[in-house]
Amino acid sequence: MKRKIFFGMMLAIAITVITAATALADEVRVQLDGIYIDTTAIIVNDRTLLPARDIVERLGGTVEWNGELRQVSIYHSETHVLLTIDDPVAYVDGEAVELDVPPQIVNDRTKVPLRFVAESLGVDVDFRDGTVFITTPLADVPLVMSFEATLFDGSALNIVYTPVVRRGAEATVFFVSEPYAEWNLSIRYATGYGRAAGLGAQTADSDGRVEWNWLIGSRTRPGEWPVFIEGNREFIWFYLTVVDAE
Repeated sequence: MKRKIFFGMMLAIAITVITAATALADEVRVQLDGIYIDTTAIIVNDRTLLPARDIVERLGGTVEWNGELRQVSIYHSETHVLLTIDDPVAYVDGEAVELDVPPQIVNDRTKVPLRFVAESLGVDVDFRDGTVFITTPLADVPLVMSFEATLFDGSALNIVYTPVVRRGAEATVFFVSEPYAEWNLSIRYATGYGRAAGLGAQTADSDGRVEWNWLIGSRTRPGEWPVFIEGNREFIWFYLTVVDAE
């Protein structure tokens, strides 16, 4: 009896190890414009599936979930993609498209076919050596973006900046504050704080305008790098994305 129990335990352990190894082998990395993104992508029948929000929101789109109908709606620019869990037919702007692998719920997370979703939104997808490479046309990226930072006195500062910059190109940050206010801007890369001309201290002009322009080095590592604005007891930060030059 003890021998049977022993072999039963060994068999269970072996199955667990094989299952874990298989699950690990089915995982895949995803890179967007030269930057690895934090996601739980998997391979199912030679197709990559990942959580819809992990890719759609990074491309500037939105995702809506209908739990009753088990449907995922994706909106990007003028495009609407509709997918239903376990249904091999999706809809792009109302037109039916047959899928190689349907959307699935894996570990309580809704996962959608990456290539289908990405290409429906107009970006290129390539798979090499266990990594999915997603490339967006830079023309689709806004030249500048803005956000409002709330200051200590309750007022808002509208920060305008270049969200994505290619290596060798120029980055810009601009806003209007109190006239003659003192500000400092810095950016932290993987190797430390940037030292390019154009960074550092600036004084707002008589209209309150303050602007930084600096060159992203051709050897700067692609990635999302934090930008810090300090001055007048304020501390504001956001991310600037550096991508490979064409």
